[in-house]
Amino acid sequence: VSLMPRFESALRDFAHAPGVILDLRSNRGGIGIMASGMAGYFIGDAGHKLGEMRMRDTTLQFNVFPRPTVYAGRLAILLDEGSASTTEILAQGLQDLKRARIFGTRSAGAALPSDIIRLPDGDGFQYPTATYISANGRVLEGNGVIPDVEVRDRGAVIDAAARWILGP
Repeated sequence: VSLMPRFESALRDFAHAPGVILDLRSNRGGIGIMASGMAGYFIGDAGHKLGEMRMRDTTLQFNVFPRPTVYAGRLAILLDEGSASTTEILAQGLQDLKRARIFGTRSAGAALPSDIIRLPDGDGFQYPTATYISANGRVLEGNGVIPDVEVRDRGAVIDAAARWILGP
């Protein structure tokens, strides 16, 4: 409940900064549709979508919801193998829309909702209940988000993003 207003306030504080680094490393995600609202802080015009989640009986469109405060500077997103779910939907969508540059390592490739059933021997079996396809047709499940700039050194990834933001 408090995340979106705090995020909007921070972006207002950085309104004149040349760029913002959104560190989503080891972020396991959250409520999928939040990606649409978060993307709206970086894309000011309607009509864009991050992708869609296809289920057996319905398709959920991840449309960008432009916000009153839109940050126009460069956007660097940091990812790693622990970045999953909603984090991947947001990052891939903004990469597809050419609004963000991704730094770090490939994300987890675990973007889908799933169910777990208990097997007769007590083991659990987890299976996806949908498929997610980005605006450019990328399937995230099992593939992850591929960074624009791969940086394996966890400490150096912020420096790489900052150099891009401050560069030409």
